[in-house]
Amino acid sequence: TGEVIPMPVPSSFNDITQNRFIRDYAGWVWYDRDFFVPSRWQHRSLTLRFGSAHYESIVYVNGVEVVRHIGGHLPFQAYVTKHVKYGANNRITVALNNILSDTTIPQGGVRYKTDLTKYPKGFYETTTNFDFFNYAGIHRHVSLYALPVDHIDDIAVTTDIKDTTTGVIHYEISHSEKISAAECVVEVMDKSGKKVAEAKGYLGSITIPNAKLWWPYTTDPNPGYLYTLRVSLVASGKTSDVYYERVGIRTVKATDKQLLINGKAVYLTGFGKHEDANIRGKGLDLPILAKDFNLIKWIGANSFRTSHYPYSEELMDMADEVGIMVVDECPAVGLGGWKAELLAQHKQTITEMIARDKNHASVVMWSVANEPGTDKVKSPPYWVEIHKHIKALDTSRPITAAIAGGYREDLVSAILDVLMINRYWGWYQDTGYPQAIEKQLVNDLSKWWDTHKKPIMVSEYGSDTVAGLHTDPPFVWSEDYQSEIFGQFFKAFDTLKAKGFFAGEHVWNFADFMTGE
Repeated sequence: TGEVIPMPVPSSFNDITQNRFIRDYAGWVWYDRDFFVPSRWQHRSLTLRFGSAHYESIVYVNGVEVVRHIGGHLPFQAYVTKHVKYGANNRITVALNNILSDTTIPQGGVRYKTDLTKYPKGFYETTTNFDFFNYAGIHRHVSLYALPVDHIDDIAVTTDIKDTTTGVIHYEISHSEKISAAECVVEVMDKSGKKVAEAKGYLGSITIPNAKLWWPYTTDPNPGYLYTLRVSLVASGKTSDVYYERVGIRTVKATDKQLLINGKAVYLTGFGKHEDANIRGKGLDLPILAKDFNLIKWIGANSFRTSHYPYSEELMDMADEVGIMVVDECPAVGLGGWKAELLAQHKQTITEMIARDKNHASVVMWSVANEPGTDKVKSPPYWVEIHKHIKALDTSRPITAAIAGGYREDLVSAILDVLMINRYWGWYQDTGYPQAIEKQLVNDLSKWWDTHKKPIMVSEYGSDTVAGLHTDPPFVWSEDYQSEIFGQFFKAFDTLKAKGFFAGEHVWNFADFMTGE
């Protein structure tokens, strides 16, 4: 139906060409690819899985629709056993639409300009409730799996600690054939590969004496220690399926003043981030991922927030391994409207995020939103529903959200376990006056704690700068002014830490990212 161009996967499509229309495009695009399925796969169960595609996807195999998905940052899959041709070429087609609405997570839309005296026919602008570029495309890996007919579907793990040294792994295994003679065997291996425990059954607990606990980076000489679960389905003495899942033994709890890992208070230092790189946009980029973790460790940080959407599975795996704590955030940015359709999509996104990331030791909190309109009187019932939904899925982690409003107006904090506050004194407020930061931040957050009696961290602060620009005395946009802004925030943080309720600081932002303007 039009020009066909090569398009890499995984990648955003926006910056691949030299075409402004494609960079700014809103609407349906179509991906096609041929693939071969060997004859020996005929008696297997075939799963087609997408790591993520932004935003609405319809997937066809050989012209037959096999799955639809709404949401841009989480995996989806379908059984395609009956839809492929064996020993022959097949075609996968993906229809992808990046237009957002007031009932999508995140929200946005398209504004059409109809005055033909000012704009060409068909001219439009995309609108969003957020300030980062709405990159679109198939952003993560697409895989075709050939599995046994009776295969492991899911592994759910929670961990506990008894008597300070005994680790407990609670597990629940589900598999595809509900009526099956297969026995489930769960083995636990330490980092060297030595088996340290074993259990049988699809539901159970394993105790590990003198367990090595998962500790965050900067808090222990041996951060990020992971055991490996080897989960096997065994029937008639033969193993039909096996899956390896890495597990960190640790607990997370929020008191009225502190966030506790393994019963000890932790102070989060780090960043809000984005998945964003030149050319590939939000496409998975393993070298950038590795570099980012090296920079995080080099600067002495121990955490980051997945602002403002869940990041790749590869990144989450690496966070587990190196001991970097993650505040895992769903893509509810600048939320408003509170329609039933929006609530349903918000819940579905949270369900998918927790289903994917529930076993990651690095995930220490679930963030339900960033800067939502929580001062609106219609919002509290909405957030009560969100709270109920998350707690029905996972009670092992605190709930949080990033709030930009004031302690008097905010109506969502009641459902949160930890408060994340975004503050930009010296930049968006009192611009050019860093001397106003310390007193205002200390007074503001002290009132937040007096009102809610919950741990508080600053999840965004800082100022923008033009690299290489210097002014003396420091003024806005210069590197010197940015440094002075940080220094004033650090003074306030030291005062707040002494009060006992301040749990962390995340600067905005880790690195430059593409915006819509």
